[in-house]
Amino acid sequence: MQRTDWTFQYRASQIAEATRSKIDYHQERLTFWKAKREEVLATIRAEGIEVDEKIVLAFQNPKARDWDRGGQVIIRNDLQKALQEIYDKLRDHTEALSEFEAWEQVLLAHPEAPLPLDIQDWLHFFGRH
Repeated sequence: MQRTDWTFQYRASQIAEATRSKIDYHQERLTFWKAKREEVLATIRAEGIEVDEKIVLAFQNPKARDWDRGGQVIIRNDLQKALQEIYDKLRDHTEALSEFEAWEQVLLAHPEAPLPLDIQDWLHFFGRH
C-alpha cells in the first residue's frame, strides 16, 4: 500500500475545529500586515520621496540649463518594495481567510459527516500555517 493513497476518517466537526485555527491565524496575519502597511505609508509620506535635480540647473548660462530634464521625483526603492510585499501578503491572507471561512461554514453545516482525508487534505486543514 502506498502512503499517498491512504485516507483517514475525520468528523466534519474535527476538521471545522482545525479550520477555525487557520481562520484565526490568517486574521492575525492580516492585522499585522495592515499595521505594517500604515507604517510604510507613513514613512513614504514623511521621507520616501526624493527630488533629483541636475547640477546644470545651478549654472547662470541659459544654454547650459536643461529645463526639460532638470528634475526627477523618485520614491525610495526600498519603500516601494516593502509596500509591494505588504500588498502581496494582504492578498494571500485575505484569499486564505475567505477559503477557510467557507470551509468552516460547510463543515459546521454537517458536523457528524465522516470525511476521508488523504495527506494533502490533512496538511491543508491540520498542517502548520
